[in-house]
Amino acid sequence: MHGPIMQLGYVVGDLAASAQSWARRTGAGPFLHMPGATFEGWTYRGAAQALTLDIAFGQLGDKMIELIQPSGAWPNVFGEAPLGPGECRAHHHAFLVKDLDRAAATLAAGPPVTTGRLNADVELRFYDCRDSLGLFIELVTDGPSTRAFFDLSERVAAGWDGAEPFLRPLEAAA
Repeated sequence: MHGPIMQLGYVVGDLAASAQSWARRTGAGPFLHMPGATFEGWTYRGAAQALTLDIAFGQLGDKMIELIQPSGAWPNVFGEAPLGPGECRAHHHAFLVKDLDRAAATLAAGPPVTTGRLNADVELRFYDCRDSLGLFIELVTDGPSTRAFFDLSERVAAGWDGAEPFLRPLEAAA
């Protein structure tokens, strides 16, 4: 594809319970929490959409695990309705790419289902590849700020002894 899969994304019904479950069952973590995340220019199927995400990121080996609990307009790229407590559903694999348009052309998936910007340098796009690859593919601009974020997650995990809390504020890790 576009390089190694950098992130495995899951939609969850309870972020704290999911972080605890992932940590205890797989050793992933600790999870860095970004409550109330919003993205500039967020769209769903070409139309602007107001969506807030509670997100947590943790490492499982060389892969980042992203747990996502959306709130706001439904349906959205994460599903038709919110998940219930204790529910967790595979959602996407993420790739960091230098040229989003070029990478998207290789997916042969049509237009992106969702687009958004983290900042002026980082764009993300979700493509519906469920029929051909089993889930969504997220393409994220590969640049210094993106790499720094992935490096932070790896650095925090490398120094973690598996102790609680499993869910920690992102600001405390930076």
